Amino acid sequence: MDMPARTEPIGLQVINTAQLVSSALDVALTAAGGSLGMWRILVAASGKAQRHGAHPAFSEAVGVVVWALSDDVHRMEVAGLVVRHPDPQKSDEPRVELTDAGGALFHSLLRVVVAFDIRLRTGLAAEDMDAFSSVLTRLGSNVAAAEPS
Repeated sequence: MDMPARTEPIGLQVINTAQLVSSALDVALTAAGGSLGMWRILVAASGKAQRHGAHPAFSEAVGVVVWALSDDVHRMEVAGLVVRHPDPQKSDEPRVELTDAGGALFHSLLRVVVAFDIRLRTGLAAEDMDAFSSVLTRLGSNVAAAEPS
């Protein structure tokens, strides 16, 4: 299929827009006392995501490698936002759980994320969001199908 001459490649459009959205969300979260990295860890460690308590599954849920996650979790542990406990089923993989302070920060940042999501959806109908979600899913499938085994 030929690409029109003036069209930016779709991959670059997705990357550039994702970076813009990610940066804007990080600014909003930082203004509220968090960060995008902290938010991702708080979500993965929240009660809704306890299935991700062990480090490898937890880091997969957060979308980072285990060694990078350990530094972030350590900083959050020192700040009193999370605690690590031994996993009784996997002694070498600690569970990460929110403290009361981490839970409070989670709920505070959740309000920021909800407001940001409303901002992103401005001017988009439900049908637009459905189509957008379908396109993102398709792009992910196209990339996954092209990856070597």
